[in-house]
Amino acid sequence: MQTPPGTGRAVADLRSHLWLWAAVGGGVAADLASKALLWRHVGGPPEDGGHVLELIPGVLRLVASRNPGIVFGLNPGAWFDLSPGVGQALTALVTLLTAGLIFYLFAVSPARSHWTHLACGLIMAGAVGNLYDRLAYGYVRDVLQFTAEVGGRAVWPFVFNAADVFLVVGVAFLAVRLLVAPQADEPTPSDEPEEASTRERA
Repeated sequence: MQTPPGTGRAVADLRSHLWLWAAVGGGVAADLASKALLWRHVGGPPEDGGHVLELIPGVLRLVASRNPGIVFGLNPGAWFDLSPGVGQALTALVTLLTAGLIFYLFAVSPARSHWTHLACGLIMAGAVGNLYDRLAYGYVRDVLQFTAEVGGRAVWPFVFNAADVFLVVGVAFLAVRLLVAPQADEPTPSDEPEEASTRERA
């Protein structure tokens, strides 16, 4: 008997894959396009003659920065005092393992849990967008920075990009989905195949 759409696991459901890969493709395209546009707009990092552009004075600005690490300046290669090449390879490996784990979470999730699939897609989009930069340039292009301060200290000192935003939003939503409201992914009686209900009544 064929499993009706919206039941079973996401890995075998076409609509679930559409949610996932639409998020991945759209996220990667938005990330790479925004990096190229904003990087070109400010003319590169300030040390290379680029300029800083205030988008919202005292809150948000554009400033190009080269990030050799993963996200928000985290650099596993520097933690272990590795050479740049080995550090880049380690970072790429961590990124691929993360993407594999997220795809596994997608694959075993219920087919009807499309918000979970969207979150998985955003995480994978962020990982792939930054991985592309590492492979193409040897660093990640960061272009956004919050400048708001509390007590003379920056609220968020890191320079970031759209891929970082996708990663944080996706991870936060997935964590809430899996830890706070796991029952939302549990099948309901209405999800059972109609044929099975008919046999029970017979």
